[in-house]
Order: sequence, then structure tokens, then C-alpha cells
Amino acid sequence: MKNVFLLFKSNCHSSKGRLPQLLILIFLSFIVSCTNIKHLNKTQKFPDTGFKTIHTLDAYAENNTIHILLSGVDKTTQKPALKYLQSLDAGGTWSTPVTIEQGASSIKQSKRGNDFQIAAHGNKVMAVSRTQGGEPWTGKISVALSQDNGKTWNEIASPVSDKYANIDQGYFDLEADLQGDFHIAWLDDREEAGETQGLRYARFSDNEQGQWKYHSDLEQSACTCCWSSISSDSQNNIHVLFRNDKPRDMFSISSTNAGKSWQKSSTMWPFEWKFIGCPHQGGGIAATIVNNKPVLHSVVWNGNESNRGLYYHSQPTNNKPVSIGDKSSASGDIATINDKQIGIVYITGDTEKKHVMVKLSEDGGGSWSAEHRLSLDGAEPSHPKIIGTASGFRFFWTEWQENGDAIVMMSEI
Repeated sequence: MKNVFLLFKSNCHSSKGRLPQLLILIFLSFIVSCTNIKHLNKTQKFPDTGFKTIHTLDAYAENNTIHILLSGVDKTTQKPALKYLQSLDAGGTWSTPVTIEQGASSIKQSKRGNDFQIAAHGNKVMAVSRTQGGEPWTGKISVALSQDNGKTWNEIASPVSDKYANIDQGYFDLEADLQGDFHIAWLDDREEAGETQGLRYARFSDNEQGQWKYHSDLEQSACTCCWSSISSDSQNNIHVLFRNDKPRDMFSISSTNAGKSWQKSSTMWPFEWKFIGCPHQGGGIAATIVNNKPVLHSVVWNGNESNRGLYYHSQPTNNKPVSIGDKSSASGDIATINDKQIGIVYITGDTEKKHVMVKLSEDGGGSWSAEHRLSLDGAEPSHPKIIGTASGFRFFWTEWQENGDAIVMMSEI
């Protein structure tokens, strides 16, 4: 609001002596501008994380509690580190970063788009990262669990056995359901297919002696380097979004019994994109319950030249997907607050000029707001995240600095 007010004040001074009609037009323009942005708070740099540079970022929300997992190069040790932060007031204030130790293993460096993951239920918080695999180029999934709301951490068993230590594992996502069980989906190439990877799933529960169970191969020919997304709903159905091989469209697959068995996968929308290679573009999925049935809300990227870009789609529905942004839009994420309020965040622009943008729906995806820009002029943002809290949507992303380091930025609606 302050910037808009100053802009209007400046216009008033420069309008001295002009026709009253022009003043009226300026005033009306000011009112419209206020209407469009009155609910936007200023983008701000994230509090000090103790990192020199950030490699990965993830965020998870429970009501107004926000859990953040970061990896990067520690300022003090100059070595790779994994750190956890928490806010109890929807991002107003933040805890001191807690370093999550990985026993004798060291964190293997990753990157945005292959982010380490966080999820939580009550006092239990789980962090999933990667340590060095059996070969220099491989990373093995490593899991740490906190039973005291992130204060202390213990390394627990990985969902992947040592049998596959030489197989690279990544592009995973993590979810906690209402029962306090944790669900993970990831990619690895244990079949050594080369051009594709297998999409895997496992569930962790205290009721099952703290073990990973219900291991499933959800898809044996998924895209090799596009991140997956996993979501649960209030009926404890589990939903996974992934990019298929042929065609290179985004597919979803669901379980109606908390991961014990899975239905057949289906395309979110048949773009029929045929492509050899990896676009490094996953998607986002969020699930709500409407009329006692699950509704899947997704944001997906399509690479067809004729209709390239981001799209919103919901299932089950026969409605065509809604274009989000323009042909340059990519790296989308989605979240819900309830079955009506949905938010999508994404990157738009080219390599010379990129912006973090957001669109909102207040009617369950039936209609969408105009674009709102979150990032500032001159920023070089990457891979934004959106979470829904009891106080509204919160957004996190990284920005490259002139010295080549990356910092965390945040904003809210």
C-alpha cells in the first residue's frame, strides 16, 4: 500500500493545473490498484538461515505452523548441511535453525527441482534428504525423524534398502496424513532402463514398529528427472502426480486405503506430448473432499509447442484445463486452504527477466484472479513453493545473487 500511495501522491503533484477530469481518472486508477493489491504483503528476505548459499528448499504447513527444510553450504563450516526452521504464527516469527545430523554420513549436494522434503503431524516431523550412495554420482535417500516438534532429530531407516545403494534415488515428495503416518514417493532406476526411472512408494507408521511398509512400484517408466508430488485428503486417500514416459504428460495415481494398494494411473489431461529427453518440469497436486468424494487439483506443465505452458486441471471433471500465465510459465506449485480457496505459484519470463507470479481461486478452481507478481525487479527467482495456512497462503522461493549464492525469499497473501 505504501508504494501505491506514494505513486499516487507523485501523480497528484505532477497533475497540478490539469483538468479536473484527469484528476478523477487518476483517483479512480488509484482505487482500482488498491483493490487489486490490498491483500498482498511486501516480499521479504527470509531470516538468517546460517547458510552461505541455499541448494534446496521445502515448506510444509499445519494450521498456522510452518516447517521449513533447507540444505546448502553452512557459513561456519563451509560444508554441506541440512537445517530445520519453524514458525508457529504463519511466518511472523521464526525459530533458530536446527542442524539435522546424518550420523556418519554426509549430505549429498542436490539442487532446486530435486529438493529435500519435510512433513509433519503434531510433534512428529520427518525430513528426507540424500547421503552419498554406493557410487560417486549416486545419492541414497536418508530419513531423520523428530518426536519433539523439531528440537532434536534421530536418523531412522531409509525406505530404500542397501541393496540399491548404487542406484541414484531422488525427485521425491513427502506427505503426512491425518493419522500421523508418512508417505513418500520417489524415482530410481533399479531396473536400469536408462531412459526412464521407476516411481516408488512406501509408508512409515509408528503402528508398524516404525518401519517402512507397503512398498509399491507405482510406475516403471516415469520421466527420469521430473519431480513427483504427493498429497493426502481428509479421508486418508493418497494421491501421487508424476510425469509419464510415453506420452510425456502428467499422470496421477491414487490409493483409497492409505497406500496399501493402488488404482490404475490416468493422465491429468491428454496433451499427448511426445518428447525424448527430460524437461526438468514436474507439477503440483492438492486434494480436497467435495460431496464426500475426492477432488484432485493439479498444476502441470505441457511442452507441446502449440500450447506450451502451465495448466490447472481438476479431477474428476470434463472441463478443459485452464492456462496459467503464458507460454514462458513453468515450475508451478499448488495448495489449498479449503475446498474453495486454491492458490498457484509459478515462474514466468525468460532467462533475462523472470518473476514469481501467483493466481488465486475462491470457488474451487471455477474461476481465477488476475496474476499477482511477488518477486521484485531485477530478481533471479527459482522454483517457488506455496503452502496454505489458517491465516492464508505463504510463498517461498530462492533467488540468485550477483556472487552466485542463493538466498530464501518469502511472501504472503
